Amino acid sequence: MTPLKDIVNLLDTTLDIGRIPDAPQAMNGLQIENDGTVTKIATAVDGSQSTIEAAISMGADLLILHHGIYWPGLQPITGWWKKKIQTALDNNLAIYSAHLPLDMHPELGNNACIAHALGLENTQPEVTYNGIKIGIRGTYPGTLGELRTRYEEILGSPVTGIISDDLTSPAGEIAVCSGGAAGEIYALHKLGIRTYLTGETVHWAITTAEDMGINLLFGGHYATETFGVQALGALLERTFGLPCTFIDNPTGA
Repeated sequence: MTPLKDIVNLLDTTLDIGRIPDAPQAMNGLQIENDGTVTKIATAVDGSQSTIEAAISMGADLLILHHGIYWPGLQPITGWWKKKIQTALDNNLAIYSAHLPLDMHPELGNNACIAHALGLENTQPEVTYNGIKIGIRGTYPGTLGELRTRYEEILGSPVTGIISDDLTSPAGEIAVCSGGAAGEIYALHKLGIRTYLTGETVHWAITTAEDMGINLLFGGHYATETFGVQALGALLERTFGLPCTFIDNPTGA
């Protein structure tokens, strides 16, 4: 049994929650508190009703999310929204969320974990959002074809997009940014980066990448953002000795 405040303090400090700007609906940090203690932790990408119920069914009293319960925006506490809040409160489930602070963390972040899993070399922060660098730039030692295959392997889902260069040519320097970051192809094109791996498929970005001659690979918004919350869970297991389980609830997007 661990005090909730000790876990929150560790997460807030590790992720620098108070310093990193984000969308208003992110509301990073503790979103719902419980009775003050934690015995089991669940992690997930999204704070849907089904995810909350899955956390409760496994006996968790803390749920850590990437997209918190306020991600759909502020809503009247009626109907489906009241049900979600009431379910957490009635079952003593605390909820903590970390969006951009988790995307950009140099070790635990979605992009750092993807870069590590891909085997990128000479990595550095890249891909700017709201004035901060949240993505990763690095060199892939294999071919473009091998890069695409490896991206699919680590995500466990199909990769779409467009490859303008020959699949047998060296991948070279690439950029990685999880989630919905297709719009950054303009900035990456100016930097001379020819290959970009991101999450959410965007129709216009495919034709734009084709015009630019950029290799653009989409792995899915959800699939590219499962890494960070799992890394947080592993950190809390090591630090507090609490069991932590990842709830895989893919959206298909």
